[in-house]
Parts: sequence; C-alpha cells; structure tokens
Amino acid sequence: MVQESRAGHILYMALIVIFSALASLALGHRFPLLATAENRLDDFRLATLSPSEPQNSDVVVVAITEDTLATLPYRSPLDRGFIADLLVTLNDAGVRAVALDILFDQATEPAKDEALLGVLKRLKMPVVVSWADADDQLTERQQVFLNTYLEGVTKGHARLQTDPYDGRVRRIFTGIQRNGEFTRGLAPALAVLLGAAVPEAPVPIAYRPGPAPGTSAFRVLPAHAVKLLPRQWLAGKVVLIGADLPHNDRHLSPLSATTGQSGGPTPGVVIHAHILAQLLDGRQAPESELAVEAVAVLALAALGLLLAAVPLSVLAKVATVAAGLVALWIGGFALYAYAGALVPLISPTLSFVLSGSVGSAYVGHRQRRHKRFIHQAFSRFVAAPVVDQLIADPSRLALGGERRQVTSLFTDLADFTTLVERTEPTVLLPVLNEYLDYLCRIVVEQEGTIDKIVGDSLVVIFGAPLEQPDHPARAVACALAMDAFGRQFVAEQRAQGLDFGCTRIGIHTGNAVVGNFGGESFFDYTAQGDTINTASRLESVNKHLGTNVCVSEATAARCPETPFRPVGILVLKGKSEGVEAFEPLSDVDAASTAAYRSAFEAMRDGDPGAEAAFTELLREYPDDTLAAFHAERLAVGEKGVTIVLREK
Repeated sequence: MVQESRAGHILYMALIVIFSALASLALGHRFPLLATAENRLDDFRLATLSPSEPQNSDVVVVAITEDTLATLPYRSPLDRGFIADLLVTLNDAGVRAVALDILFDQATEPAKDEALLGVLKRLKMPVVVSWADADDQLTERQQVFLNTYLEGVTKGHARLQTDPYDGRVRRIFTGIQRNGEFTRGLAPALAVLLGAAVPEAPVPIAYRPGPAPGTSAFRVLPAHAVKLLPRQWLAGKVVLIGADLPHNDRHLSPLSATTGQSGGPTPGVVIHAHILAQLLDGRQAPESELAVEAVAVLALAALGLLLAAVPLSVLAKVATVAAGLVALWIGGFALYAYAGALVPLISPTLSFVLSGSVGSAYVGHRQRRHKRFIHQAFSRFVAAPVVDQLIADPSRLALGGERRQVTSLFTDLADFTTLVERTEPTVLLPVLNEYLDYLCRIVVEQEGTIDKIVGDSLVVIFGAPLEQPDHPARAVACALAMDAFGRQFVAEQRAQGLDFGCTRIGIHTGNAVVGNFGGESFFDYTAQGDTINTASRLESVNKHLGTNVCVSEATAARCPETPFRPVGILVLKGKSEGVEAFEPLSDVDAASTAAYRSAFEAMRDGDPGAEAAFTELLREYPDDTLAAFHAERLAVGEKGVTIVLREK
C-alpha cells in the first residue's frame, strides 16, 4: 500500500510538471498578451544589448525625404523624371544593384512615365522594382496599371511581414504565390539576382546594430543630393531607394524598443536594407529553438514544484520565488549580452509560477489529507498534545515500520469469560464501556498510544510514535493509576451485585518494530516483536503470582522515583531465559516492605528460614498475595527466586 501511494505521489508530481510545461508553452505561443510580451523582451535585448557594429559597407539607402520633396514640383505621385535621373546617376556611379521601394501604381506625366520605363529597361545593373496586389489595398485599376507598366521589369513584393499580435516587423517576407507565379519579396528578389541564398520560409530578421546608439546601421543619403556626392561613396554598392517621411511607410520593429533616433517606427526602406544585408552576408538572427524552450520550461516547472514541496513559510517561499525569477531574468539578459543566445523568459517564468502554484495546492491538499489521516488515526488513542505534534511534524511518524525502544503495557480483566457467560449483554456492555473508557483516559493522560482494544484488554505503547525519554516511568505511572481505578471499580460493581474481576497489568521495555503495518488506506499503527510478547506474558503471570501489576527489570530499572519489590526471575512459557520481575508499590508500608525484602533475600540465598519468614509476614499481612505465593512454593519444596511457569 505504501509503495503504491508513493508511486501515485510521484505520478501526480510528474503530471504537474508536464501539465505546467505544456500549458506554459501553449499560452506563451498562443495567448496574444503573453506572446507579445515574449517578443517585446526579445526586441528589448536585441535593441539594447547587441554589440555595436560598423555601418554596413555594401548596402546604401537613398532616402526620399521632406527636403527631397521640397525640390520637386509635386509631392505625389513621386516625380518619375526625378527617379529616372536618379537611376542614371547611380548607374554612372557604378553601383552594383538597385531596389526601388516605390510603387508605380498610377499614371503621371506621360513623358516622364516613358522616360523612367526606358531607363529601367536600359540599365545594365540589376534593378528590382516594388510590386503589390489587391491584398495591399490596391484598387483593380491600380493593379492593372502596375502590372502593365512593369511588364518585363524584375519585380519584388513590397510587403513587410508584420506580427499578428503587435504589428512589428520581425520576419522576412519571402514572397507570395499568385496565379501560378511566385513573386519574391523586394529584398529577397534582389538578393537572388546577386547570387545569394534565400530562405523558402519566413525567418527572423537579423537587425544590424549601428556603430553607436542613435545611429543607422547603413549609410543613408538624401536622394536630392546624390548628384553632388563623390562617386566612390556609391561605386560597388547595393542601393535601396525609398521614402523616409514622417507619416509614410514606417513600421514598428525590434529597433522600436529603444528611444532616440533609432527608436520609434522604422522606414520601410531601412527594414528592406536590413533584410538584404542579412541575405547577402548569410547572417542568422538569434532565435530560441522550441526544443531549448521545452527543456527550459520543464526545468523551471520541476524547480517550481520542488519549491512547493519544500517546507518553508509563505513569506520565505514568496521571497524565494522572487529571487528565482530575478535570477532567471538576469541570466536571460546576461546570456544574450555575453553569448548572443536568445532564450525565452515568459514561458519559463509562467511554467515556474504555474508549477509552483499547482504544486503548492497539491502539496497543501496532500498535507491536509495526511493531517486528517493522522488526527483520525491517533486522536482517539493518544493525548491531544501528541496528535498536535504529529500533525505539526508528520515526518516524526514513520509509516512502514522502524525499530525503536518502547515500553509495552498489557491489561486484562480477571475471569472475564465467566463474567460474560453469567451476565446479560445489556447489563455488561455499559459497565465494560465505562471501564474501558476510563482506562483509555488514563492512557491519554500519560501520553501513551493505545495500540488496540481486544474485548476487555488494552494494548498500549509508550515511546511511539513520538519519542519519550521517560516512557518506562510513564508506563508504570499509567499502570499504578489503572490499578487504583480498577480496585475502586471492582468494589463499586461488586456492591451492585456484579462480580467484576480485577485488572491485571504487564509491562516490559525493549526494542520493537513500530509503524503502519496496514498501509495508508488501512491504517494500523502498532508494535511488533518480542518486547510486546514479553509484556503480554508478564500480564498473564499475575494470576499465578497473585499480583495485579508485574513489571520487568528492564522497565523498573528506569523508574528510580517509583518503589518496587522483587517478584523473582520468571521463566515465561516458551522462553528459556528468565525475566527478573518486580511489583510497583503505590502505598508503601515501610514495615511490610522491609519484611518482604528480608524474606525474599533469604529465599534468594537459599536460607532455610525463608519459609518461616514469609509465614510470619502473612501473619502480620494476610492480604499480601505475593508473599502467600512464595510461601506456598517454599512449602512444597521449591527453592530460590527462579520461577518456571508452565502456563500462560
């Protein structure tokens, strides 16, 4: 039973860890608020902890700014004559390739439209022009014009892939399938023309940090000033042309996690530049792999459950949880700062808290159930303070058995079988219940543990389940109180005509195996071993000795405050070695005790005058049944203090 319970406990703990890990992974990826929080944490680390790098030497952004528009005859659509001249200038400067992040979705001045189209088709350098479709809110008329105008020109989709939860651009838009034709994204299309490998599925953008906070990772040149710039600034470069206007084509990105020049929405053309530079350099963005995240959430779930199982105060647990989470987050930031590894923080945090919470609820429920179990198992049989101590510290209750020294006490009613046969149950049972109830109260007062009640008999343990250094003295005190009560109870019952027998008690101290021998479902906290059997035999010899209480030397030797008189060395039935036994005395008569001891010593020494000494003692104290027992032994020729018992 105990093993099954432990296996079940381990299974529940494992299920809590697995549930917490899976729930954290699911919530971290599917719940918008948590997914966004994880992404924002990644953004912040990327934007603030990435080491600075020199400006990219291969990619240049030519930006159409407000100052550029101020030089043109109209703002929109963009003057195509100006774009045509800009392309010619770039071609003459020896640029390597050009991407135009400008949509030509409507007609302007016919001559300028023709001039730009002619330049696009005559240029020797690779050129990719932005394209879009109805999904990008183009009207059918705009779509028709765009497709017709760019016929024969290499196109790249201008779309940027935004996060569905917070709208930030974190992944490369690789392209789109339309009418059996695949159109790549703007930067991937140009990268293919330049011979770079392009991923088939969206991957994280490896945003390049600038040389200093607030500076761009790319050289950004104003479009209207290109003609005035040295040609070496452009020779061999890959140029992206696009708008850098306050309210046009700007997007939130990981760079938006900071303030300053690089903070806030990023121009679309700059994001295309980051993508292009990444593809040309073959760089990969740091990204947490699902397997790594799964290991992390499992580990944190296990730690959370471990913390829940540790016996700490609520305040200590809260402090430990806070310290653990702080360490986790500091470690996550430090790992990126020093190793470039991006590990998730939200899902492990959630796993730690969820596992700790569910684990605390489970452990609390289990502890409450265990405390109820202890209370139900012991409250009727041991003192309330003992039950309270066991509930406060259940570990002190060793389920499954342990060897320890205890004192065992047995009681029995003399002639009980005859009493049952002669008395109506309706008369006897109330009397017996009253008798047993009072005996149990005496046991509880001495903080003993009632092992079992069998008919008229009690089996009591002292020294278990809690350790009691004075358990022999407690047992003897309990026996004397029981004896005093028993004598009074017998007198009361006999006065009412009920021939109630005396209470006989046996006590022995020694090692025994104590514990739960029935399992958690069928609890039987008991003691087993020779110590228990010896106490039972000592109880039974009282009927031969004429005594009410018989205590072994092992018990009497540890009760210096209690007076005893020797009984003899008893060789109990089934035993080869004798047990030295004593009778505890409640009311000590100095004269009778001295006389008994003198007669006993004479008997021990083999003095022929021992019989006469006991006879003289009985003349003075005729009710001394133990003295009468020895006198009878000596009268039939027995000698010494060793008494061999052939009956129980």
